[in-house]
Amino acid sequence: MEESWARTEMARVEVWDQRCRGSLERICEQVLARPEESFSAACGPGLRQAGSRIFGAPQMSVEKMLAGHGAQTAQRCQAQAEVIVAQDTTDVNYTTHKGARGLGPINGHADSRGLLLHTAVALTTEGVPLGVLSQESWARDPATFGTAAQRRTRPVAEKETQKWLTGLQKVAEALPDGPRVVLVQDREADVFAFLAAPRPAHIALIVRVCQPRRVEVEAGAEGGPRNVLEAARQAPVVGQLQVQVPRKPGQPEREAVLELAVSAVRVQAPRRRTADVPAGSLALWVVRATELAPPPGCTPIEWILLTTRAVDSLAAARRCVQYYALRWRVERFHYTLKQGCTVERLQFDTAHALQNALALYSIVAWRLLWLTYTARQQPEAPATEVFPPLELQVLAQATQVPVATARDAVRAIAQLGGFPTNPSAKEPGVKVLWRGLRRLEAMVEGWLLALQVLPFMRQD
Repeated sequence: MEESWARTEMARVEVWDQRCRGSLERICEQVLARPEESFSAACGPGLRQAGSRIFGAPQMSVEKMLAGHGAQTAQRCQAQAEVIVAQDTTDVNYTTHKGARGLGPINGHADSRGLLLHTAVALTTEGVPLGVLSQESWARDPATFGTAAQRRTRPVAEKETQKWLTGLQKVAEALPDGPRVVLVQDREADVFAFLAAPRPAHIALIVRVCQPRRVEVEAGAEGGPRNVLEAARQAPVVGQLQVQVPRKPGQPEREAVLELAVSAVRVQAPRRRTADVPAGSLALWVVRATELAPPPGCTPIEWILLTTRAVDSLAAARRCVQYYALRWRVERFHYTLKQGCTVERLQFDTAHALQNALALYSIVAWRLLWLTYTARQQPEAPATEVFPPLELQVLAQATQVPVATARDAVRAIAQLGGFPTNPSAKEPGVKVLWRGLRRLEAMVEGWLLALQVLPFMRQD
């Protein structure tokens, strides 16, 4: 592994002074080592001041902050035959930060204040996060709060719906000619303008259905489907698939057996649309995944998906549903950003500075997720590909367990964070991992301090 992961991710960050790059590298490393601490506590006075200057500089932007990481993410993607990109939006709540300027309403409450954050995270087909390919953040205008009813009359470019099209455009720019890309979205992205947007041939879309969109019916057909939901429920069953469903409030993690049904459809454009929404119809495929025997107390799964890629076999239907299930990774990314990196505690004076700080923290959140899922999906990878030798040496001494592989190292770090040591325990999650990283950093610092002090003690 390289001497510093942060140096690699920040190698092409666009800054006006090379000293800024060094500061950002050290901030990334400190925040990763102490993700639960405040920015000031994690970085110390010197780095805190440097970070505040960089984040608040007028010439700095989210795009510039992520330039180096985005380039590295694209390079990691190029090593894959196929990449899943999951995009989603979350709100970042700064209502209690009364002094911050430039924030806007969130959560549908006029008196709330914060930012909206839309991220596109690249993944392997096994679900290992490769990095952030696109990120937008913005504040809603308080003066326009409560005018959602007028959205039908506004062009797509003036609505938050544009975020899906922008995400598609940014992914196409980052990966202009390969590998194959599947862009995955939840129900909020069921927007005709997004489904119909121009895109390169190597990029396909999967969107969970929200709207009962009209479908074309063959001439003379009686009792045929009139909308995409009816088409999905009348589609012929092609087989089954078993998926892992993450836990929800009141519902444990579980294995679910899904029945799969597939049909080709031609979806019509909305009758009421603005001039920038294409007319005509789209040739798509609809896939319905229905849980056969949900456990008591669990809401049964029914996913109805639209995809631009042909689903002409059971294998293709299974891939479509498996890829959609990976959309949870972007939710986990936002969870890690807010709960693990505690970005809602950031104390900066302007929305501009907060947006740039969120971009940097996103790189750290990716790293945390990468460590977690690499150990799960590539457990036999050498530990030296994940952690530097010094950390592995300290880790082995602290836990008294071998750390030859990535899985060994991650479980040992999780052990420092309170993870059980019995072999039958499930794989550690992000929360216990960031606690372990904090303890490991403290141990490394103590070990280095001991090396500095020991020669003087021997002289005495």
